[in-house]
Amino acid sequence: MFAKNFTVDKILEGKISIIQLKKGFRYGFDTVFLAAFVNGYLKKLKKKNISLVDVGSGVGTISLIIAYQNDKINITAIENNDTYLEIASENIVRNNFQKKINLIRSDIFNIDNDLINRFDIVVTNPPFYDQKQKQSKNELDNYAKRIINYEGWIENSVKLLKDKGIIFLIIPTRLLEKSLKFLTTKTGSFKIFPIWPNKKKSSKRLILLAKKGGASPTELMSGVRLLNNQGKVTKKARTYSNNGIFNFL
Repeated sequence: MFAKNFTVDKILEGKISIIQLKKGFRYGFDTVFLAAFVNGYLKKLKKKNISLVDVGSGVGTISLIIAYQNDKINITAIENNDTYLEIASENIVRNNFQKKINLIRSDIFNIDNDLINRFDIVVTNPPFYDQKQKQSKNELDNYAKRIINYEGWIENSVKLLKDKGIIFLIIPTRLLEKSLKFLTTKTGSFKIFPIWPNKKKSSKRLILLAKKGGASPTELMSGVRLLNNQGKVTKKARTYSNNGIFNFL
């Protein structure tokens, strides 16, 4: 496993060790912020024995961060790529989360019936590049970033939820309208959390929360800036990244 094609990196200030591909899809702010957002919700909820599914879990980064911050949680990590599954399996063992994370090989476009209506929370960082955009020479990079059926990914992810369960997504801001269109038939009570590159640029990413069967008004949250005027990571963004928790709810 520790070949020249992989790196071993530390996240949450060294609290988690993660193996990932040297070239191809690697975790970034998107991954850490989405996990931190879910952790903030869970800390507020204070409910025990939560069932959570990480759809398209890759090497397991989101599942690892959530497992680290929550004792009473049962995580199912779904992935269908054998390379990512192999790496994720080793990451779970390296961080001693075998009792919290159940890694399974499954396809969100052909989900097992026993997974439907089973989970309190779905978390997903869906591939969002379409097939017309420039392809990478790295096959695994294309696999992680390019999606054939975005609508199907969202709709099937919602099917995994129990009634009143919550789905958390991180998506490009340009996909907000499309995402809400897909989600409106089955979910509501939307919360939108924008992420800005800096003070001058518009939001390029956002976290979207939706409740299955929810009917509360949509809420636009305060959001967060990644960089300050000097081009350095803001204190707030660094705190979220280091701790793996958004303390906002």
